[in-house]
Amino acid sequence: MRIFMFELKKLWNWRILLVIAAFGVITWFAFLADVLDSYESLKTHGIYGAYQTEMFKLYGETLEPDEWDDFNIQKKYADIYAAGDAIIAAEPLFAEYGIETFSEFIELYESESYLVLVDGSPLVNGELTPENQDRMDMQNMLHGAHEGVTLDEWYSSPLVMLGCLRTVEGRYTNQQEYLDIYSLYDMRPAVVRAAERLSITGNNSLINGHLMQEFSLHAAVTGVFALVAVMILIIPLIIIDRSRMINLLQYSSAVGRKVFRVQFSAAVISAIVLSGILTVVSFAVFISRAAEYWNVSIMSLGGGVMWMYDVTFGQYVIFLGGMIISVCIGTACFAFVLARFSANIVTVMIKSVPVGAALAAILALSANRAFSHYNIVFNQVFVGRFDMPEVVMCGAIGALGVLAATLVVKREKRIDVL
Repeated sequence: MRIFMFELKKLWNWRILLVIAAFGVITWFAFLADVLDSYESLKTHGIYGAYQTEMFKLYGETLEPDEWDDFNIQKKYADIYAAGDAIIAAEPLFAEYGIETFSEFIELYESESYLVLVDGSPLVNGELTPENQDRMDMQNMLHGAHEGVTLDEWYSSPLVMLGCLRTVEGRYTNQQEYLDIYSLYDMRPAVVRAAERLSITGNNSLINGHLMQEFSLHAAVTGVFALVAVMILIIPLIIIDRSRMINLLQYSSAVGRKVFRVQFSAAVISAIVLSGILTVVSFAVFISRAAEYWNVSIMSLGGGVMWMYDVTFGQYVIFLGGMIISVCIGTACFAFVLARFSANIVTVMIKSVPVGAALAAILALSANRAFSHYNIVFNQVFVGRFDMPEVVMCGAIGALGVLAATLVVKREKRIDVL
């Protein structure tokens, strides 16, 4: 135990911890803060506007048929058209083109002849024709587009609200035809099973449509940071002893030969503790902004993305945290092995950079959009043959790392240093 505590003390050197802390601050301001701000904005400024958030506050975790009726989407359409009519009535430009109502403008706006073409182009001498410029001005009026416009003002304009409300309607009333296409024609078995599950539930989860994508990106960045932090922590433990040839002195006694095994145990435990702390702290900041969705199922189809498994957001967080810690354990073990077979810090860095980059890429690709049919590991590597390959991939890295380090530790007890 005394040797173990000594090796732990060597690992948790204040200088190394200071480097990790500085790297953490850079990661936060360079990446994580932007992801968090993006999610905060997308609560009301995404493809659903504020409507999906409003429905969640009104109806809870799922949207039932009577609740959809209560939402009264036709009344909301009428309010949008009334707001558009008011803008059109107050602006003489619309009258010049015979447009008296918002519905008349929408009919023109969505027609193929919205922009008048001259010789096949809406431009003359590189500029919009006068008529096209007027039409763009009318569009901007209904978009709320003016100098100094805020995002809230933009999303409260009739054209943007109309687009968001149509997206909400499509999300909760018109998805079965897409689910049928997945069920009948998709060649990925896991996607077919997910589409069938969604057909049974009615695709009625009121989880925020942007939450999993933003959180998985947050988790991917957190995981890469934790992985690099673990490598920074582990590598000096072995390489310092090797570069000073202290290991040769250790091998002169039976107790000394146990030091390498103790260092391995200290490295694994330290990797678990460090990656666990970094993951919990980073996740806690994000979850504090999305805690209301903790018990809501992520399984949904919307915005072109299918989230395939019936797990809650809280379980999703735990899965991603476990994936990060597993890869960090594997990383610690691989770093331990690389340091064992390196003579100095330069040599181990030459070996560690490509290994660390490969592990970081696997973790980032596994975590980003995890559990969706767009995840690269799921879609490109395993081609949707089975469920949750992202979790299997990260678990395998942890297991392989432990196995490789264990074999090296056992070999070390018999090595001839003469």
